[in-house]
Amino acid sequence: MAGKFEFYFDYISPFSYVANAAVQQISARTGADIVIKPMFLGVVMQATDNRPPGMVPAKGAYMMKDLQRCTTRYGLDFRMNPYFPMVSTRNLLRATCGLDNDPTEQKRFMDACFQHMWASPTPLKPDDDDSVRAMCEQEGFDFRQIQELAQASASKDAMKANTDSAIARGAFGAPTFFVGDDMFFGHDRLDYVEEALKAQA
Repeated sequence: MAGKFEFYFDYISPFSYVANAAVQQISARTGADIVIKPMFLGVVMQATDNRPPGMVPAKGAYMMKDLQRCTTRYGLDFRMNPYFPMVSTRNLLRATCGLDNDPTEQKRFMDACFQHMWASPTPLKPDDDDSVRAMCEQEGFDFRQIQELAQASASKDAMKANTDSAIARGAFGAPTFFVGDDMFFGHDRLDYVEEALKAQA
């Protein structure tokens, strides 16, 4: 088996944090390539008239319990980010797009962003330069380079294209996955992603 599947995500989504671990297991089992698609979730939700679970009290209460279950299943540390959801992840997403010419470094940056957003005792505030600088210094990234990538026209265009394509293809939240034209929403649908990959083989 091999093939590929697309992983649309935003660092603001704690379930994308879970998915980032889960997709690695899918890729290891199937040999499929993961196509990284950083998208700006706020625009997707606005375009589809969706609301974050935390904005609905009953959903918010359930989400906290569910996140504990999900992170425990995948062996992940978890701390609720106190800045969620009222922060912008645009620059981190753009920088991630800008690293696409070096997949190893792109993956390392993704892992760092997710870890510092959702597991660090000093939570990342993604729209605060001092907070991002501290993460970069701790993880061995050049903060100035990350800033430059975030402001590069090519990075901005790539993130916008990912966001626009997600909306056009029917996405309404994160994480969202595609195997060909088939869409799967939520990390808990990755078993269906794996079945779709097997069907393509």
